[in-house]
Amino acid sequence: MNELCSLDCHVDHSQVESVFEAAYLEARRHRWIESQNAGRDLGSPVIHDWYRRFWWTFLRCRHVEHLLGERAWLEFDADSYCVLQNSPRWNTPLSQEIIDLYRIGWENLNLIDHALHRDYPMHEVYECLATINMNDARLNPKFN
Repeated sequence: MNELCSLDCHVDHSQVESVFEAAYLEARRHRWIESQNAGRDLGSPVIHDWYRRFWWTFLRCRHVEHLLGERAWLEFDADSYCVLQNSPRWNTPLSQEIIDLYRIGWENLNLIDHALHRDYPMHEVYECLATINMNDARLNPKFN
């Protein structure tokens, strides 16, 4: 495993978590809640329902946690851990807006179009998008 560290962010390797394991736990919790509401075990179709409905948002939120240095995730590039926390430029309203929109599912093209319509400084938008590198978070779910 690559060392997950930077000047300001260090993580103990024993604290690195797996997105796939965390997602499966969330899917199982979804199954339990839905089964409780139905009064019977609804089985694996509810697990697949969670992945269909929530996987991509869950994944993006974990990716942002990784980029901000809030939590290290094994499946994301170790060099990107804490990359958004190490510089004051990521605390600007523009970068926060881009991060928030990315977290809820906006793609590069949506974000660029949004920035163009609002006459945002495009060099800052491109720099933010390059740092986020949303392609790093395009992982297909694994079913246990």
